[in-house]
Amino acid sequence: MTNVFFITGAEGAGNSSILKLLHSLGPDFDVHDFDETGVPDNPPLQWRLDTTDYWLKLAAKNAKKKVSTIVSGLSFPSEIKKSPSFKYAPNVFFCLLDVSESERRKRLKKRGASKDVISDLNQLHSLRNEFKNCSNCFVIDTNDKEIEEVAKKVASWIKKI
Repeated sequence: MTNVFFITGAEGAGNSSILKLLHSLGPDFDVHDFDETGVPDNPPLQWRLDTTDYWLKLAAKNAKKKVSTIVSGLSFPSEIKKSPSFKYAPNVFFCLLDVSESERRKRLKKRGASKDVISDLNQLHSLRNEFKNCSNCFVIDTNDKEIEEVAKKVASWIKKI
């Protein structure tokens, strides 16, 4: 059975960092960064909605080849479920890489993010709210964890499904 896994989290949670390690899952998984198709400056909501639909279409194509799709990056379960291509996608599962506000600040400062990005907690709070009552959802606390450990937890979750 093929599935599509959306791994999400606020900036600084580890979404992009786990990608390289997830490629080791093998040929039955097509692994992508949500942003790999390109991100416009100050991306509007419509860009994220269109990109979400693109990934769901790709997942439907992959399912025909018996390949599961993994997409890691900022995405919201509510937007994915409302996407026009959701009905064509295989089974959809969601994973939140959660991070505390203080750990997120520390990580973003370390990589030179602007003060505006560091202080913007909307993504973090919105994602946490969505995952409170979400079916097919899994949450991984990334605080005080090396990226390899987070990637192993994600891979373990995927393999269980």
